[in-house]
Amino acid sequence: MSLRGWAHEGAATFRAAGGVLRTDGKAHEGNWLRSENEFEDFRLRFEYKLDQWAEAAVFLRAPRTARPHHAGVTIFLGHDFHKKPSPWTTGAVAGALAPQKWPGESWGVWHAMEAELRGSRLRVKIDGSLVQETDLDAIPATAARLRRGYIGFADQGYGWEIRKVEIEDFGSPMKFVDLLASGTLDGWQRRGESGQWRLRDGVLEGADGHSILYAPQVFDDFEFTACVRSHGRTNSGVFVRGQPAGAWRGFEIQIYSPVDAVYPTGSIYGKVRSSYDADLEGKWFLLQIRVVGNRVDVWLDGRHIAGYGGLSGDESKAGRIGFQIHLEKTRVEFRDVRVRPIPQPAAGSGL
Repeated sequence: MSLRGWAHEGAATFRAAGGVLRTDGKAHEGNWLRSENEFEDFRLRFEYKLDQWAEAAVFLRAPRTARPHHAGVTIFLGHDFHKKPSPWTTGAVAGALAPQKWPGESWGVWHAMEAELRGSRLRVKIDGSLVQETDLDAIPATAARLRRGYIGFADQGYGWEIRKVEIEDFGSPMKFVDLLASGTLDGWQRRGESGQWRLRDGVLEGADGHSILYAPQVFDDFEFTACVRSHGRTNSGVFVRGQPAGAWRGFEIQIYSPVDAVYPTGSIYGKVRSSYDADLEGKWFLLQIRVVGNRVDVWLDGRHIAGYGGLSGDESKAGRIGFQIHLEKTRVEFRDVRVRPIPQPAAGSGL
């Protein structure tokens, strides 16, 4: 096995030799190895071997962020010396679901893992034994997990090895609108005269001023995802159901990294303060926004951090999505910006 078809996020802590990928876990913060391509429905097979005391993880449908553990589907692998099954032992969906069958304490031995995702259905086997079979949508802790993303292996600060990786791609049945797919800003409209906007190598960047840049599409109910990175303690945000002209600009999901601000990153501005209290400055993080009818919910790196069910008037009407820069000598970046429209219930359906 080689590193061909794989890319590092963060520092390059994995190396390939003799058909084996290995990390010694010496620089683990924010570092992981990911597939170059994204996957939606697929089957993954590989073999792994842990060093003594090791903790490791496999990322499924992960975003390109520094901490993808709770945004996609993360299967935990560990030495398990505590000998007690939990959401943090081998075969668990990390932090959410304990394994249905605990494989037992093990290190220094090769094991075979198989993981399959089809829509919201997850199946995981270790050494042929079923350890997870679940509908992710039926569990509150996993219902908002991404439906498309990268396959990856985590550097958790310990040594471990991977070999014989096989990925069977079942395709991408869900429909997403990639707002940056054209590679240009043709059709985008701007509110405000100051600030600079550019799109380069799939990254939308706003800097040095005060303006909102609106994508051309109009959405009613939808799920929005984007990887975001702020610099210089910028004041930014994503405006929802807005318009580039007229009195109504939309309501805002705040991007503002000081954790003790009135409305820090993830807040529904003027309505609900974010409960997230980590400093995200200079790090790629995942922002998820779900808007249905008069309700909006927000997640950061897979953690639900704000919700509000009192949208009214223009807030509850279809509109455009805008990206804000709101401070000089700062900048903000957006990449992997996607929207999944949520269909309105059919008339007379009773839904």
